[in-house]
Amino acid sequence: INSVAAELLGGAYSGAAFTSATGVAGGEFLIQSFARSGKTALLVAGYSAADTEKATTYLLNNAVDTTVGTKMKGTSATEATVVTA
Repeated sequence: INSVAAELLGGAYSGAAFTSATGVAGGEFLIQSFARSGKTALLVAGYSAADTEKATTYLLNNAVDTTVGTKMKGTSATEATVVTA
């Protein structure tokens, strides 16, 4: 995990700790927007490198709401759903 992602999530999580912090498990990814330094930061992260690639493909090929606070969770390069609190 890079330093900006760790800052947004509140820690450099991996494995079970990543799942606890994000609700994202193996085979899943997260696309979430945050307010950071007066701008919008978009976190694109997967449980594994392959899951992060799926998230990137999804982001490149679909309209994604990047409004601060929006969180999407997906399982493939073609499917993701908005997560509500």
